[in-house]
Amino acid sequence: MSNGGTKYVTIMIVPDGAAEHQYQWRTPLFVLKLIGVALGLLVIGIILFFVFYGTMVARTAMAERLKAENEELKRYRNKVKILEDNLYQTRDMVRRLTKLAGIDYQFPDLPSDSGLMAGDSTPAPAILERGLSSDSTMPSGLPVSGFISKEFEIDDKTHYHPGVDIPCKVGTPVLATGSGRVLFAGIDSTYGKMIVIQHNDSVTTLYGHNDSLLVSMGEQVSVGSRIALSGNTGVSTAPHVHYELRVNNKPINPLENSYDKKTLQQ
Repeated sequence: MSNGGTKYVTIMIVPDGAAEHQYQWRTPLFVLKLIGVALGLLVIGIILFFVFYGTMVARTAMAERLKAENEELKRYRNKVKILEDNLYQTRDMVRRLTKLAGIDYQFPDLPSDSGLMAGDSTPAPAILERGLSSDSTMPSGLPVSGFISKEFEIDDKTHYHPGVDIPCKVGTPVLATGSGRVLFAGIDSTYGKMIVIQHNDSVTTLYGHNDSLLVSMGEQVSVGSRIALSGNTGVSTAPHVHYELRVNNKPINPLENSYDKKTLQQ
């Protein structure tokens, strides 16, 4: 049906058995076409939404997975770097200790890139617990074997550390590095369960963060005797032994005997 060039469509609804009640709807044809186009666009829009949404979700999941893998790789590389650093540090410290002990040993050169793998993280050789010394009262070596996780530093005030930290399992025997008298055996706010040994009038050694103490104040100890079991007490983030060597209450790097025995005996 048309009227003045405009085409109309009449839709009639006749209920079954009720011909007298008829419903009709007359609308221009272009309106129906617009409705059809709108419905088609709506369907296409819904389809495109779900397609792009699914793609976005998949890409987001992939990005999160790649981010997690990158973080894991970064942690792995950091672990490898720590192992390499420990290897070089241990090699250097063993060289200095053997030189101090009068042992002439040539270490093989390490490659510039050790290529350490996670499965090859064998600890480096343990540091000598005690160097060779004719005087057992003179501290020498370290109280436990292991890597140095934090080195001696007194020049840089922001990283001041008057001793060395040696990581070890809780309960590892801590040995006296020289003979002497126990000057202190108790609890310190920083070093937790701590022992201080006086070796002569000017030389003392300190052993901190212990789990338990095996000696008492005033007790005489000999070099190499067990004085404590290592732990994680005091201000500490992981089990280790904090070891200090002092001459006239001045911190001395226990890994360097540049002070030699004459300095200790003054």
